[in-house]
Amino acid sequence: MQVLMRTRQKLIILSTNEDSEKVTAEWVVNTYSGRNWVEVFYREAKGWLGWRECQARGLKSLQRHLILVFCAYTFRLFGV
Repeated sequence: MQVLMRTRQKLIILSTNEDSEKVTAEWVVNTYSGRNWVEVFYREAKGWLGWRECQARGLKSLQRHLILVFCAYTFRLFGV
């Protein structure tokens, strides 16, 4: 399902696989308001927590590095 929203300056297109009965204005706002936290985490993990510098090649090593990045982000988030 695609939802088109038009404002004075721009056209916003939201696309989803959900049924049209489930997609309401409230659902759209709740779903897409959580996206900002994903963007913030990705920017911080990549820029400050070492995700960009990872040179691991094996799957197990990548998983371990990602776990350490998540731990560092959690410590930073809670000021530990």
